[in-house]
Amino acid sequence: MKHAAETVSAKIASCVREQARRYNPALEAKPIAILWTDEKREWEAVLPSLKEALPELHSLGAHAPDDRSGPGIWLRMVADGQAGQASEGETPILYLPGVGNGQLRTDLRGLKNDPQLAPLAELQYRGCFWRQENGKDWTLRAFLESKRGGLGFRVAGNQETAQALKAAIGKLLLQNVRALEAQVIDERYLNDLLNPAPDETVLRWLTSPEAIRQEKGNAWDSFVATMRSRFGVDLSRGPMEAAQRILGSSRGEPAYLLWEQYAAHWQSYPDAYELLRSVAPPDMIQGPERYPRENDADEKRLADELLKTASLHPAAAAQGVLELEKKHAARRGMLWARQGHAPLATALEHLAAIATAFLQPGAGGDVSEAARRYAESGWRVDAAARAAMALAQQAELEQPVYAVLEALYRRWLERQADGFQSLVKRDGYPQWGLPAVADGTLVLFVDGLRFDLARELEANMAAGGDLDITLEPGFTSIPSVTSSGKVWISPACKLAVRGSGSNFEPVLPRGAYTADKLRKAMESEVFAIVDTESPSLAYGKGWAEFPGDIDSDGHNKGLRLARAVTGHLVDLARAIRRLLNVGWKEVWVVTDHGWLLLPGGLPKAELPARLTETRWGRCAILREAAAGQESLVLPWSFDASVSIALAPGISAFTRGREYDHGGLSPQESVVPFLRVKRNGPVTGQARLASVRWNTRKTICSVTTTDAAGLSVSVERLGNAIGEAESIDSDGKGRVVFEEVDELIDEEISVLLRRDGQKVAEERMNFGEAWHGA
Repeated sequence: MKHAAETVSAKIASCVREQARRYNPALEAKPIAILWTDEKREWEAVLPSLKEALPELHSLGAHAPDDRSGPGIWLRMVADGQAGQASEGETPILYLPGVGNGQLRTDLRGLKNDPQLAPLAELQYRGCFWRQENGKDWTLRAFLESKRGGLGFRVAGNQETAQALKAAIGKLLLQNVRALEAQVIDERYLNDLLNPAPDETVLRWLTSPEAIRQEKGNAWDSFVATMRSRFGVDLSRGPMEAAQRILGSSRGEPAYLLWEQYAAHWQSYPDAYELLRSVAPPDMIQGPERYPRENDADEKRLADELLKTASLHPAAAAQGVLELEKKHAARRGMLWARQGHAPLATALEHLAAIATAFLQPGAGGDVSEAARRYAESGWRVDAAARAAMALAQQAELEQPVYAVLEALYRRWLERQADGFQSLVKRDGYPQWGLPAVADGTLVLFVDGLRFDLARELEANMAAGGDLDITLEPGFTSIPSVTSSGKVWISPACKLAVRGSGSNFEPVLPRGAYTADKLRKAMESEVFAIVDTESPSLAYGKGWAEFPGDIDSDGHNKGLRLARAVTGHLVDLARAIRRLLNVGWKEVWVVTDHGWLLLPGGLPKAELPARLTETRWGRCAILREAAAGQESLVLPWSFDASVSIALAPGISAFTRGREYDHGGLSPQESVVPFLRVKRNGPVTGQARLASVRWNTRKTICSVTTTDAAGLSVSVERLGNAIGEAESIDSDGKGRVVFEEVDELIDEEISVLLRRDGQKVAEERMNFGEAWHGA
């Protein structure tokens, strides 16, 4: 059984201690103390609990050495190892309630007359602060929410939660960090901590029996008796017997209430699964829906059956996969699958989709119709294969899943590629180019955005309901490699001429293709070059390049790309929204090529080196006199005099390629053209119209245009100051301040933001009225 997980209190201890290790031993001495400033005294109420977790923690206060508390001069002695209870090798932590870190760092003249802080001022040079990255003290809320140095929890933003947090923080320190990662910390949750329901307490007791017993103290015997009468569970017999009663309960029995609580809120009990899976069902009637041990057995049986099925003739293998799907599909709806403990049953859904596609007959038509079918439905098979690979890697079940993919997906890919190449031989390869780009449009290039990824991106972004998205197929260059394809789908394609025959590089006005020369060509076409991470406000036409390189991950990671692409798509969606937020009316997402990804690698195709000038995995440039080879030969998109040999089917001219592109297949050649804009009419660019202040300079009021719903903030040196409000439907908003003396005449910025992204900014001095042109 697993040990109890880390508590919030223990996590705080590790975070504070980590601060002492953040120094360069080659350049710096180890800090002699960690200064923990807390101007608002937010941590003071739980100081006793924190001292239990941190024996080296000492606090500023009345002289009480046994409680590790004392005045400033005593804390100075603690730091110098002359007092206190810090063990040898431990860095003392000095908690300073009512003291802000800025007070120690900037008010040195005032400190010399403060008997408590004067002895501590010098420690900032020999010690270090535990504080936020922005230099502010750690507040309770900031530490719970921050992903940079804090816990990264989700905390509700209302005032009721803030009040409840103060009352419940002592209980919160005892909670399991893993459980809180899946929990929204709000008023209801915090109130439940203060007054826990008995069913929750029993479920926590399953994996932390001693902690719950100590928590109940003298009321333990009474609690045991109450749980026996209420739920029919005798806690005195230990967690194993309680788990047996819970799993074996039926609707209407008292213990069934505990099962319902666990099934509904299992994220709050992350360690309970290990205990439950050790419970054997009392008879063969009970199945995997209630006993995780039986679910585990079914997973093992499914692995064996998939391996046997994959060894059959392909058509029989496909039928076998579909039969297994009928048998195991129901397990995906069970609790254990939701917890991630039925990965093969989950992957089987994707394998069944591939088997269904494999058994379908081929369709006729021309190349354009084949591209349309792939864009409408064929991409789903690639998405299913990628999802199955990702699940297999995550659960370390590559052998059974990959066996099925090699038996069915490989043959489906071969059939698709062979058919596509036959159509191109008969009808020729379509010529496709980017439409004319209007002002207000930004073209965003993404390297290796295969069609199935574009469909997933489309679905994710459409879920918000605030965007108008269209996705249609296009065709990349021959061959489907970056140096050709990136120029082909760019607005600078018309500037390219006969190219470099060695590396498929078209010649641009400043020479053979490089990414920088393409950007220079875009600038000559009056396109602004835009940084997707920090885009400037929209103007004219734009060109941007997404920094997440899917293609590089494919070449470097091979099959592991199946898991890596999810992160790229999340980042890409954020980049598109950032671009829309700074005023671009429409973002066009384009790509240079797709790719093939196959367990076991692509088959080897023969092409003698003497026939080629350049040979890549799926394509090669033939010598003028080349003859006697069987590859499909097409002219290079930028120079018809250059003959490109394309590997037949899904083969490659070199061995061992799990990931590759450059050939001719729907996956590589049919590329997505995705257009994204905001729903409804496009309004004007949000802007500030005026800024005014009340007589005491404690309220900054702004008027705006086209900014309803945006946030307004006042910032100094990059940090927000004051309490901000959102812009209302009349275009008005304000920022409220408490203390302003130190801000008068300081340079500040008044900003409008959408989803955290800056969309308008005006600089002025604090307290200075401003009116736009």
